[in-house]
Amino acid sequence: MNAIYYEEKIRQFRRREIERTRQAGLSAYVLNEDGSVLHIAPDGKKELIVVQGGRRQVTPVECVGAGR
Repeated sequence: MNAIYYEEKIRQFRRREIERTRQAGLSAYVLNEDGSVLHIAPDGKKELIVVQGGRRQVTPVECVGAGR
């Protein structure tokens, strides 16, 4: 299986699961390869959660393609 195909399948899976959680009225949490977590609220608001030096840092995210 080539890497591009695999990455596209992962993106499709993430989009589908994020949409399913939104439809259920739940927040989605997506673990990224770098250890950060993308939190997507049912209203579409996105936050990136990163732990650095034992402290949590939450940053609002404005992006396209991560579920909405």
